Amino acid sequence: MMIPALWQISSRQWRTHGLRVIMTTLGIALGVAVFFAVRTANAALLDSLSATVERLAGKSTLEVTSGETGFPEEVLETVRATPGVELAEPVIEVIVHTAFADEGNLLILGVDTTGDQQLRQYEFDSSQTEIADPLTYLAQPNSILLSRSFADRHGLHIGDRIPIFVANGRKDFTVQGLFKPVGVGAVFGGNIAVMDVYSAQVVFSRGRNFDRIDLMNSQSVPVDELQRRLRARLPAGVESARPQVRGQALENAVTAMRLGMLITSFIALLVGVYIIFNSFTIAVNQRWKEIGILRAIGVERRNVNAMFLGEALLMGVIGSVSGIAAGFYLATLAGKVMGSIAASVYGMISTEVAPKLHPDAVFISLGLGVTASLIGAWFPARAASRLDPVLALHNIESRQQESSLGWKRITMGAALVLLTSLLIEFSPSRVGMTIQLFYAALTLLGLTMLLPILVQWTARMIRPLMDKAGGSEGALAVDAMIRSPRRSAATVGALMVGLMFVFSTGAYIQSYKHMIARWTHRMLNADLVVATSALLRSTSYHFSEDMGRRISALPEVKSVENVRFTFIPFQGDTAALSSIEMDSFLARAPDSVEDANVDAVREQLSRGEGALISKNFSARWKCRVGGRVRLNAPTGVLDLPVLGIVEDYRSDKGTIFIDRALYKKYWKDDAVDFVNVNLKPGQDATKVKHEIERLTAGTDHALVYTSAEFREWIGSLVDQFFLLNYMQLVVAVIVAIVGIVNTLVVSVMDRRREFAIVRAIGGYRSQIRKMVLLEAVAISIVGVMVGALAAVFNIQFMSHTVSTVLAGYDVPFYFPWVLVLCTLPAVAAVSLLAAWLPARHAMQMSVIEAIGYE
Repeated sequence: MMIPALWQISSRQWRTHGLRVIMTTLGIALGVAVFFAVRTANAALLDSLSATVERLAGKSTLEVTSGETGFPEEVLETVRATPGVELAEPVIEVIVHTAFADEGNLLILGVDTTGDQQLRQYEFDSSQTEIADPLTYLAQPNSILLSRSFADRHGLHIGDRIPIFVANGRKDFTVQGLFKPVGVGAVFGGNIAVMDVYSAQVVFSRGRNFDRIDLMNSQSVPVDELQRRLRARLPAGVESARPQVRGQALENAVTAMRLGMLITSFIALLVGVYIIFNSFTIAVNQRWKEIGILRAIGVERRNVNAMFLGEALLMGVIGSVSGIAAGFYLATLAGKVMGSIAASVYGMISTEVAPKLHPDAVFISLGLGVTASLIGAWFPARAASRLDPVLALHNIESRQQESSLGWKRITMGAALVLLTSLLIEFSPSRVGMTIQLFYAALTLLGLTMLLPILVQWTARMIRPLMDKAGGSEGALAVDAMIRSPRRSAATVGALMVGLMFVFSTGAYIQSYKHMIARWTHRMLNADLVVATSALLRSTSYHFSEDMGRRISALPEVKSVENVRFTFIPFQGDTAALSSIEMDSFLARAPDSVEDANVDAVREQLSRGEGALISKNFSARWKCRVGGRVRLNAPTGVLDLPVLGIVEDYRSDKGTIFIDRALYKKYWKDDAVDFVNVNLKPGQDATKVKHEIERLTAGTDHALVYTSAEFREWIGSLVDQFFLLNYMQLVVAVIVAIVGIVNTLVVSVMDRRREFAIVRAIGGYRSQIRKMVLLEAVAISIVGVMVGALAAVFNIQFMSHTVSTVLAGYDVPFYFPWVLVLCTLPAVAAVSLLAAWLPARHAMQMSVIEAIGYE
C-alpha cells in the first residue's frame, strides 16, 4: 500500500509543477532523439553501402581487385585459368559527368558483353522486343545502355545521344537500350549506365587495365579453396576477396566519421543527465518539508528513495519514447548529410536506403534514456532519503546551511580533474576510444564535484560588477548564489555541459580549420589547380596527361605538376598514395618536408629512390624517417626508404608520396586527378584561370581554381564534413536552453518565501522583478564562465585524443574566445526570457501566502 500512496503524492507534485516536468522530460527526449537519429543514420549509411556492393556484385562469389588503380589485362587470363573458376568477367567502374545543365552524374559499368548477364541482373523494357540481346550492341564504342529512371529524368530515348566528359574531353554516346531500375538499375539512385568494358578502357584512358574481376566458383570447389588457389597465382598487389569484404572496407573508410558523430551524440544525452539532476535537486528542495513529514510518520528511507527514482524512471521512459519517435524522423535528414559527406569526402558510391526502425537501436536508446534519467536522479533521491526529519521541518533558511563545500569533496574533484587530464594527454592511442571516453567522463565528474565551489568563486568575482550595474538588487541576486552554491550549482550544471559542448565543438572545428589552412599554405600552394571533380577526389573519372601538356603550352605557365591521388591495399588495410613530379613539387613547397635535408631528399625522390609519408601515416603505422614502406603494386613489390615526413590530411589512413614516374612504372597508370599550375613571375592568376577555362570549355569537365579559391573550396569541404556537427551544435544549444528555462523557473519558485520577506520589509514589486531578472543574468554569466572552463578540458580531449585515435594526428589546441564572448549576451538574453514570467509571478504573489509557502 505504501508505493501507491507515494505515487499519489508524486502525481500531485507533477500536476502542481507541470512545467518543470515537461521541460525535464523534453531534455531527455532531445538527448535521446539526437543519439537515435545518429545511430539510425549510421545504420542506413552502412545498409546503403552494402546494398550498392551487393547489387553491383550480382551473383559473383569473389572479386579480384588491386585498390583503386586496377591491374593489367593479363590477370584475367590467370584467373580464368585457375581450376574452380566457373565464370570470370572484367569490370571498369567510372563515375562521369554529363554535359547536362544539372550535371547529371552517372555511374558507368564497363562489362564484357558476352558473359555479364550471367552475373548481374538487367531487366530490359518489354518494348525492346526487336532486340534479342541488347548487350551485343555495346560492341560499338560509342554505345551505351541507360537505366530507365535516369533516361526519364533527362528526357532520353533509344537512339538519342548523351554527352559525357571522358578522359580526353567531351564525347557523345548513343543510347542503345534502357533497363528497369531493379538489380543493377537501382544503384546510385538509378543514375547508372552500362557499356562494353573494352570500349571503356579506351574512352576512360585505362590502357590495358581493368578495375576488378567478378567471378563465380564452380559448385565442386568451395569459395575458400578457390580463394586459396587464386592467392597462390595472383601477382603481388592483386587480391581476391568476397564481395562482402569490399562492403566492409567501405564501412571501415567512413568509421572515423561515424564514430565522431556517435561520440558527439552522447554529449546531448549527458546534458539530459544534468537537466534531470538539476530538476530533482530543486524538487527535493521544494519538497523538503513534505519529505520530513513522510519520514516523521514512518515512511522508510528506501521508499522515499524509490518515490523519486520512480518519478525519474517514468520521465525517462516518456522522454525516451518521444525522443525515439522524433529521432526516427531526424534520421532521414542526418542520413542525407552523412551520405553527402561519404560522397564528397570519401568518394563513396551509395544506393539510397530509407532509415529502418532497428529494434536494437530502439532498446539501446530507450535503455540509455532511462539510465540517464536514473543516474541524474540518483544523488537527489539519495539525499532525500537521508534527510533528518527534524531538520527538514525547520524553515528553509536554517536548513540551507550547506556542507557541500568541504575540503574532502573539493580535493577529490580537483584530483580527478588533474589525474584524468594527465591520462588524456599522455596515454597512448592504443588504449582505445572506450578507455579515453571513460577518462573524459571522469573529468566531467570531477568538475561536477567542484561545481559548488566554482559557482561560489565566480559569483564572488562578478559581485562588484553586478552591484555596480544592478544596484542593491544585483548584489542580492549574487548573494543568493553565494549563500546557496549547491542549489545554484544544480542550475549551472546543465548550462555548463551544454555550453561545454558548444564551446568545445566550435573550438575543435576552428582548430581543424586552422590546421587545414596551415597545410594548404605549406603544400597546396600552386598558383592554379585544375580538378576533375567538385568532390575531394574522384575515384574513377580522371584527366589524361594531355591536359597537363595543353596547359603547359600556355605562355604564362612556368610548369605543371600532374597529381594522382588514390588508395592502395596496405598491410591488411588501405593507405592513400599520392604521386607527383617531386622535383617541381619540392621546388614549390620546400618547407613541407620535416626532419630531412630538402635538397638531398628532392634529388633522391626525383630518381625514385624513396618516399615521403604523412604525419598520421607515421603515427598509425609506427614508421619513421629511416624506416621503409613495402608497397604491393600490380607489377611487383616496391620497397622504399622513408626520406621525410610531411603534413597531409586528405586521408585518416595516412598518405604515402612517391614520384610520378615511379608510380607509372609500377602501377601502369597514367591517370591524373589534379593539375597544379605554377605561373611565371608577374602573371595574373585570374586571367590565366579564364584562359584555361576557355581551353577546356565544351571538351573537358575541368574545375579551375586560383590558390585562394582552392583553399576556400577545401574549407567548404571541411564545413560539409562538419555539417552534422553543426546540426548537433544547434541541438545542444536547444537542450541547454531547455535546461536554462527549466532550472530558472523552478529556482524562482523555490525562492517565493525569500521574495515575500523582501516585500514584507518594504521592497517594491519592481525590485522583486529586477532581482529575479538580475539573478538570471548572474546565473548565465557564471554558467558561461564555468562552461568555458569545462570546455578547456573537453577541447583537450577532442583535439588530442579523438583526433589521434580516429585519424592519427593531433589537432592544435584553440580556445574560442570570440565564441564565448558572443555566447554571453545570447545566454543572458535567453535567461532573461526564461525568467520573465516567473519574475512577473514573483512580483504579483501574495506576501502572506508566500511567507507560508513552507
